[in-house]
Amino acid sequence: MSKLDRFRDTLFYEAQKQFYDERGRGARYRMTTVGVSFFQQEVGDLKDLKGLVNWLQENGFAEKIEMEEDNLSVTLRITGCLLENVKNEWRKKNLEPLSCPIANVIMHSMELNGSMPPEILPIEFDGDVCKVKMAKIFTSDVVEEA
Repeated sequence: MSKLDRFRDTLFYEAQKQFYDERGRGARYRMTTVGVSFFQQEVGDLKDLKGLVNWLQENGFAEKIEMEEDNLSVTLRITGCLLENVKNEWRKKNLEPLSCPIANVIMHSMELNGSMPPEILPIEFDGDVCKVKMAKIFTSDVVEEA
C-alpha cells in the first residue's frame, strides 16, 4: 500500500473516530450520506441499483457485493472492500465502523427507487466480509396495515 493510500485511510478513520468520540454510536445516524456525492458524480444515474452494484465491483470498490432483502431489512455482504484498512482500525479497538460509503450509496439508490428509507444498524464482520444490515424505517400507517 502506498503512503498516499495509507494517508487517505488514516484520515477517513480518524475523522470517523473523532466524531465517535464526541457523539458515541449515535454519530452513525449523521453519516448516512458520506460518499454519495462522489458516486453521483462518477456513476451518474444512481437509481439503477443493479448497475450501481456492478459499477462498484467493476471499479474496485468491492470484490463482491451481495444483497438480501425482506420486508423489514436489507443485508449487504461486502467482500474485498477498498476501505478494508479503515475497517481493521475499528476492529483493533473492538468497535464497529460508523459509516460505510458503499452501504450509503446503496441506501440512497433504494430511496430514489421509492423504497422505505433504510437505517444502518451496527456493522458486523464475518471473517473478511462486512455484514451491513439496514433496517427499513416504517411509518405508523405501514405498521397499522400489517
